Amino acid sequence: MQSLTLITKDEINFFHENGYLVKRNFVDTKQVSQIQDKVIEHLKARVKPFELEQEVHYPGSPQTKEEKGGDTIRRLLLAYSRDDVFAQWQINDKATRVLKALFDSKKLYLVQSHHNCIMTKQPQYSSETHWHKDIRYWNFANQELINTWLPLGDETVENGCLQVLPGSHHWDTPRECLDERLFLRKDLACNQKWLKKSVDVELNKGDLLFFHAAVFHAAGRNKTQQSKNALVSTYHSEKNQEIVNPFPDLEPVKIV
Repeated sequence: MQSLTLITKDEINFFHENGYLVKRNFVDTKQVSQIQDKVIEHLKARVKPFELEQEVHYPGSPQTKEEKGGDTIRRLLLAYSRDDVFAQWQINDKATRVLKALFDSKKLYLVQSHHNCIMTKQPQYSSETHWHKDIRYWNFANQELINTWLPLGDETVENGCLQVLPGSHHWDTPRECLDERLFLRKDLACNQKWLKKSVDVELNKGDLLFFHAAVFHAAGRNKTQQSKNALVSTYHSEKNQEIVNPFPDLEPVKIV
């Protein structure tokens, strides 16, 4: 398989066992800078559509639009149709070949709903994201979806890097272990053995993170004075199809 020139069998096995994989120095940093410049431009001009921190009601987020920080942007939505610089990345040959190898498939589709966005953590008003699985956002035939997380700068514990629970895409998590929003409850004794497995996924500019949509992940607040931005995309193969599409105008993009 041609894709094995970009990913090894050991890396494929690691991904399937742990639910995530970091490819170091995988992306041309000039391309990353171009994407970051466009993100900064859209944040500054407040180019719609976007989601505010206030809307998610996560710990640390402003409670109302009227209070200080209430207009802080959390996500720039619809990245694929927002600008060609984002779309070109999302269908680029290098990352999509790795995805095809992870799916063991020749066909690949980009999901345009929910992810397909630029995640931002702004200084002062960023929120904390509790442990969750991204499969809660969609209604697919099965859980086989993979996210790519492209950091547009260095990501550290201090500025709220992603955290994962390795292997949690294999867990059959009892409903009583989750709260009403499907976050893993940190206060329950039965969840402590899982939470102890937490890994901080620190990334550098040029790295690319692949993670299974059924892996529990979380993120802390940005405690620095610089914005942290990442382009996040979700993919599936022909072996998985959406049962109910809440956004019929946003059909998956087939990647040749």
